[in-house]
Amino acid sequence: MIKVKNRQTIIYALIFAVLFVLCLMFPYSGDDWAWGSQIGMERLRTWFDNYSGRYFGNLIVLVLTRSNFLKALVMSLCLSGIVIILNEITHRQKCSVGLILIALAFMPVTLLRQSVVWTAGFSNYTTSIFLTLIYIYYIRNIYDEKPKNSYVVSLFLLILGFLNTLIVEHLTIYNVALGLYVVIFTLVKYKKVWIQHAAYLLGSIIGTIVMFSNSVYSSVAKGNDGYRTIAADKGIISRAYDSFINVIVKEGFLNNFVLLGCLLVICLIVWFEVRNRLSDSARRWGILSVFINISYVSLCFMDKLNTYWMEKEILLVLEALATILYVLALFVFVLILPYESVKKVELLFVLFSAGFMMAPLLVVTPIGSRCFFASYVMLIYFMLLLYSNFGEKHKNQFAMLSRTFMVVAFAGTLYLFYIYGTIAKNHNERVEKAIDDAKNKKDVIKVEELPYKDYVWCSDVGEEPWSTRFKLYYGIDEKVKIKMIPNK
Repeated sequence: MIKVKNRQTIIYALIFAVLFVLCLMFPYSGDDWAWGSQIGMERLRTWFDNYSGRYFGNLIVLVLTRSNFLKALVMSLCLSGIVIILNEITHRQKCSVGLILIALAFMPVTLLRQSVVWTAGFSNYTTSIFLTLIYIYYIRNIYDEKPKNSYVVSLFLLILGFLNTLIVEHLTIYNVALGLYVVIFTLVKYKKVWIQHAAYLLGSIIGTIVMFSNSVYSSVAKGNDGYRTIAADKGIISRAYDSFINVIVKEGFLNNFVLLGCLLVICLIVWFEVRNRLSDSARRWGILSVFINISYVSLCFMDKLNTYWMEKEILLVLEALATILYVLALFVFVLILPYESVKKVELLFVLFSAGFMMAPLLVVTPIGSRCFFASYVMLIYFMLLLYSNFGEKHKNQFAMLSRTFMVVAFAGTLYLFYIYGTIAKNHNERVEKAIDDAKNKKDVIKVEELPYKDYVWCSDVGEEPWSTRFKLYYGIDEKVKIKMIPNK
């Protein structure tokens, strides 16, 4: 029989291998064509001045858009790394890997295509949460045991904190808060600050200063940037209100029907295990929290079935109020659990982290689905942590769920292989045809739309700037005109 540790390693290796093959199928699209052509090199020559302070993220995308093999390797390393870290920091529960894979395989298509499949999006939004999880993994034991000073680790964490704040802005802000939280928590609990925690905080502060010293942010603040804005034009309260009811509620919560459904299952499992150990008052609050949880997941399901039923503002406001009530219910649910106080602090930290990662999005534009990938991962973390903390003696009663979750995850993965295998085949064929037509001196070349194009961000090349960028990336004469035609 294979030892448990070796079996876990084999599972991790299989996950990496499957993800590597899947990532090979993801086509370059949209801004990938710019980064992989002379446009990307021009951005580099000016050291991204007045473009963005995402220096590390920009360097990543410059590299990944020049090698599909390297792109797939880095993507699969980061994605499997997220799975592994989440599983390890929640104590390798029997259902954990299956739950993580379900959440990733069935994430909203808008989130998948922008934050994972799209190389430019991946380079910022997936890499940043992966690197953040590395630090969270390192500090995972501060709740239970006293840390030890390590000067070698301090240097690594200084660099990690610095690089992690040079990828995407809302994770930049979060990582400073994360570093500060760890320092304050250990100071309160152990009356001491450890050098490695201080190093991460220092690195994140330095990285934040470097990021926001880029001239683009002063342009944004003054309202001189044509793409990004802060709440100066409408006022902070008005912008936050609009962003919350129109974007954050939908992208951060309602669209995540599968994840919130899994979280509901875990909440119910935990509730039936602990309810008899609660006081009458705590039990009443728990029943209310579970009821709100069930009601909200039902709302997500109805919203998923009917895209147009919540278009009026009054209904959007009701959606927003329901979302606020749902979040409060999760907080209450954690508070009434018969866990040690330090375990509740850890759970609330993770739940708060998901919200903190969304908070900067209240006052900036544009907000894309990709901006919510980090908070999506933290909600997975919260779900697993909630499950890992309930009575050890009862866990075997739910072991049968593990196989069910893995089967569902496998089905979701097969579906993605079919979708992206079809897309990859058609993408390669249309690129080869476009290059051949250009070589044959055709003035107008016809490019087919991709099948399942909802699964790829900005895949059409009939309009600017995508037409020019597509031609630059594949070496097609810029004078050639492109006409999009339907997929056969």
